[in-house]
Amino acid sequence: MWYIPFWIFLVTSLMLAGISVIIKKFRFVDIQIIIMVIALTMSCDMLFCKQYDLYHYVSAEYQGWYSFWANFIIIPSLGVVFIKFIPKSLKGVAVYIVVWTIVFTLFEIYIASPTGILVYNKWLVFPYSTIGYILAFTLVYAYSRILLKH
Repeated sequence: MWYIPFWIFLVTSLMLAGISVIIKKFRFVDIQIIIMVIALTMSCDMLFCKQYDLYHYVSAEYQGWYSFWANFIIIPSLGVVFIKFIPKSLKGVAVYIVVWTIVFTLFEIYIASPTGILVYNKWLVFPYSTIGYILAFTLVYAYSRILLKH
């Protein structure tokens, strides 16, 4: 139940979020983004991981345990890092989303899967994760812009 690479990833994610909050101040909008990211990731995880058994975190036996921590801590922490450094121009945002998508797709291929943090039963990192990242980052960006305007 205590798979070290997973917990290292969790602590690293929290540290990155903490550093980004120190660099850029924490706002009320950030709390709303975190809540939205948790809801989105938990919903997708219930569908793709639990319902369709496309992937799971670390072990099938403890998949709920690891999914909870990933969806409640890791992914929202990385969402905070993503939101804190979004460029102002629309062209910059497009490049930013593409770079984050590439980095996370490569992370899944070269780190998460080989270390066993993510176990893919039927899921294909490319194209499924890549498309998912583009959609998720675009949604988080759009939601943050809407919140900041209001």
